[in-house]
Amino acid sequence: MTAKKVFGYIFIVVAIFLTLVTVALIPKLLGAIIGFFKIFNGSLDNYEIGRVIGKLIYWVLHFALTITLWVYGRRWIKNNRSDDF
Repeated sequence: MTAKKVFGYIFIVVAIFLTLVTVALIPKLLGAIIGFFKIFNGSLDNYEIGRVIGKLIYWVLHFALTITLWVYGRRWIKNNRSDDF
């Protein structure tokens, strides 16, 4: 087993954990999305706008990291034989 394959399995485990966290925090995700639309409504002060933008940045990074770990984990676990279809 190569180092890439080991890291692939580790990436998959971390991606599974992040996916489960995403599912568990769906209400907070929806709250962040709704908060984003409240920015344009004018009902938030500067502090709340900063919190909403910070939460959105967190979710974007969370999804980007999860997707990246899934992609590289699956890519590094695959066998690289050309005769397997």
